[in-house]
Amino acid sequence: MDKILTKRIQTQLSSYFSTITAMSKPETRCLKNMVLGILKSKSVFVNQIAASLRECLEFVKNGDTGKIGLGYNVLNINAINTYKEITPLYNKAYSYEMGALSSNNEIKKAVRAVKSHIDNKGCWVFDRGADTGILKDFFISECSKVIIRLKRNTKLSYKDKAYKVSQLVPKTPFLVTQTVTKIKKDKPILRLYELGAIPICYTVKGITYPLWLVVSRDKKHGGLCYLLVKSKLTTAIEVAKWAFEGYGLRWKIEEYHRHIKQEYKLEDVQLKTFNGLQSMLAILTVAMYIIYKKIRTLHFSLLLDAGYNYLNKQIVGELTNFIYYKISKVVSILLMPTRIRWNVSESTNAEGSPQLKFVFN
Repeated sequence: MDKILTKRIQTQLSSYFSTITAMSKPETRCLKNMVLGILKSKSVFVNQIAASLRECLEFVKNGDTGKIGLGYNVLNINAINTYKEITPLYNKAYSYEMGALSSNNEIKKAVRAVKSHIDNKGCWVFDRGADTGILKDFFISECSKVIIRLKRNTKLSYKDKAYKVSQLVPKTPFLVTQTVTKIKKDKPILRLYELGAIPICYTVKGITYPLWLVVSRDKKHGGLCYLLVKSKLTTAIEVAKWAFEGYGLRWKIEEYHRHIKQEYKLEDVQLKTFNGLQSMLAILTVAMYIIYKKIRTLHFSLLLDAGYNYLNKQIVGELTNFIYYKISKVVSILLMPTRIRWNVSESTNAEGSPQLKFVFN
């Protein structure tokens, strides 16, 4: 069975790379080899970092530990659907030493780059880091659907008067209750949240946008969450439920970040140039697209039929929780004997040159 699954993974890889037309043959070949190498080794470790690179490194905050150290800021954009399935879309480092003007500017460029491919599909969801005047103005004016978590002291206009969002809680009727199941120490815990929404106004460059402030309240512990919402929905209950679900999906992205850091040793990447780091991030994103999206239909077969027992407790929950650590391990094992070889076919391309094809052994 493991040979069959290996062949199916190889087929998906071949299918993906056969669709690439914007790269030259050497570039495509290099990308294929690098992606296969990442999936097999589960690592982006290349070589010892050169001393010259340290001159471009900056002091950045580690989001996991809260400590300040040398490194780069990295922007990551992923899509997640209502079934909590993740699709990696964008991954890029930026450095002020290498020409970045500001984090806000880099975020706007990244969003525009992704929007150029997906148009107005989906909804953009952001944590409190996007609660700045520049970013809120940008997202509200340029995105059709947005959810932004706000800080409690952020001011909004309600009935022609400015209020801190914390001051709007007494004016917000809590109309619906939602139940959320959270996993703590492998045990499901039910949490009840009360939801409410009120219409507010937000003005960008003289244009006033009708938005919503959605407030969620932990029924047991009393914790509050404030969301600024742009949506085509028209009733408070619809908006509150939609925004609560949409923001809740964002936490899956945090699991994605932990996954690529732990399983693929992202923070151990060692390259000689900033451009090399950018290239590695792009290649890693392609590899993760293969894991998360391209072979999605094989996930259960990989866990149940490959012959590698990573389902420690043999319960259904292990197939419905975050399974990508296990998927990465199985894919790495199955691809270990795989080699790429290149063939020149008898057919020719538009320029009359022989076609190069790559196949797996």
